Amino acid sequence: MSNQNIAKVASKADILLVGKFLREQAPLCIHKENQFSASPTEPLDSEKTQGDKLLSFSFVTPSYGVKAGADDQSEIADRSLSGHYLQMYDWDACFFASKAEEIGAPGLALDVVSNFLALIDEEGYIPRTVSPGRIWDAGDQCKPFLTGTYKHYIQVSKATPDPLVLKKLASFLSYFEKKRKSKNNLYRWRNVLESGVDDNLALIAPREAAKDEDDSFCRFIDGEIEACDLSTYLAVEFQALGELHKSTANSDAGKVWQDKSRALTDSIETLMFNDKLSIYCNRHKDEQLELKSWTGLAPVLFGIASKEHGRQIIENTMLNPQHFLRPCGLASHAVSEPLANQQRRGLYGRAIVSNWQGPMWVLPNALAVKALLGYGYEGQARELASRIVKCLAESIEKHGTLYENYDAESGSPLWAPQFMSWNILALDLVHLLLH
Repeated sequence: MSNQNIAKVASKADILLVGKFLREQAPLCIHKENQFSASPTEPLDSEKTQGDKLLSFSFVTPSYGVKAGADDQSEIADRSLSGHYLQMYDWDACFFASKAEEIGAPGLALDVVSNFLALIDEEGYIPRTVSPGRIWDAGDQCKPFLTGTYKHYIQVSKATPDPLVLKKLASFLSYFEKKRKSKNNLYRWRNVLESGVDDNLALIAPREAAKDEDDSFCRFIDGEIEACDLSTYLAVEFQALGELHKSTANSDAGKVWQDKSRALTDSIETLMFNDKLSIYCNRHKDEQLELKSWTGLAPVLFGIASKEHGRQIIENTMLNPQHFLRPCGLASHAVSEPLANQQRRGLYGRAIVSNWQGPMWVLPNALAVKALLGYGYEGQARELASRIVKCLAESIEKHGTLYENYDAESGSPLWAPQFMSWNILALDLVHLLLH
């Protein structure tokens, strides 16, 4: 890592502080009042999933210490006013559940999956944002992380996969094949907001950059773009469903899903890798959209990139201070890009949302540390982990809380206090630095 980029380094006290804070506060995201706990021996369509409440099992909110659904009757969600997230969100819940055992909540992964699958319709649609009494963001499909979350539960609990769960997961993934698959065997989001990276310049920059010369700038093309992140998530989900089927001795179904995963991975490698930029690029009308957003790192972050491409991206782009590497971790959008910024809220886009156009987010950073270890960059993984943990420790010391994102240069918190969600993945960084 370059001397041009003066890193913040975590002390042992910082590391211990972050670990302690996460373990103490993360359980406050879990809502159990008058709720059930899913049983691996009961079908998901049992009577427990019916009734007045949309969430029949234990569920989680990204914000800790809040009342879930308190804004269900409001026209404007608290997330837009105070930064508090009072609903259960798809990928937030799934990433959080992957660390539930470490905070004394075994079985939470099954509860999360059970809640979402209980809402599946005949086409495989599942809403992405749900609170006890209301579905938010209607029309947006739940992001494809449910299969991996169920696989995590099976691995940890050593349970046998439930055939009904596998059937519903297959229906859920088939929805993407029916509704979002392009002629090139790549996948599109419904819109940038559905992606969760609410102002991702890799989906909206083609219009944002042309506002002064394009009369049609109000017509966003995000739903037409073949997305690297979604395609990557689905390749991983297809593989996970194949493995789950094979563990039940259903080798035929397992092979079908694993073949789909391999074919999709091949499409990503062949059509999305950009050798000049050393990153994967989204596509529109059979042409790559050449810019560097963290979502273009997704094949590396989720371990499906080829070893050759993975190393090229890590060395030329991810760990390059001219692009992503900053004093407080990886920027969410390369600083070399003309629209990159560190504003408190999204500077460009169709809505005022949390900023993914440059700030440091724990999610891609924690995934990057894991990827670096997988590609053999242990020293660099530790250094990146140290930058992130130091940033979080300063947040706790100065503000008494964690935030959704931080200025990648200074470490100053930007938006959404009392935010846990995937910040819990920093437990992996704590373990790495202590051992």
